[in-house]
Order: sequence, then C-alpha cells, then structure tokens
Amino acid sequence: MPIETYRIEVEETDGREGLIVDVYGGDDLVERTASIAYEEYGIEPTSDDGDPSAVVREVTADVTTTDLQLERDGGGFSVRLLGDRDELATVRVDDEEWGLSSV
Repeated sequence: MPIETYRIEVEETDGREGLIVDVYGGDDLVERTASIAYEEYGIEPTSDDGDPSAVVREVTADVTTTDLQLERDGGGFSVRLLGDRDELATVRVDDEEWGLSSV
C-alpha cells in the first residue's frame, strides 16, 4: 500500500445539533464518516452564532485499513483516526471552545 494523506474534517451540523466527522483519502473521496448528536450527551450550544467551528487535520500514513472513533470524555469529544488499529491522529473538541454547555 502506498503512503497516502488522509484529511480529517470535524464540524458542527448546520443546525448546531451535533458533530460530523469526515475522513478523506488521497483521492479526495470520503473514506469514513461519523456523527454525534449533542442531545445524546445532554449538551447544547450556548448561542446561535450561525458560524459553526471546524477543525481540519491531515496525516500521512501507509496503512491498509482505517477506522474512526468518537467518544465523549469530560468536557469535550475526542475524534481518533486509526490505521491498521494504530492511532494516526486525534482531534479534540472542547465544549468551552465550541460554545457548548450542559442542559
């Protein structure tokens, strides 16, 4: 397998109801996608800015399989990209930075 660059994009949904995570491969096609609804975790946006935050991170790896894991931990979410079961990249979404609070 050749070395490939993966791009992780973490952003809020249009209505600020949750997070959407997409992983793009070297051909710019979505390889993995996942989402989390804020409601499931008892949190909500503190304002309706209409300009949701976004994080983009790239990582280069020589792997045959990828996996995407999202989890809630403390005051935020962790998004992990795995390649052949090894961690390639982690993106942290902190409640405070993204304007989220407990209901």
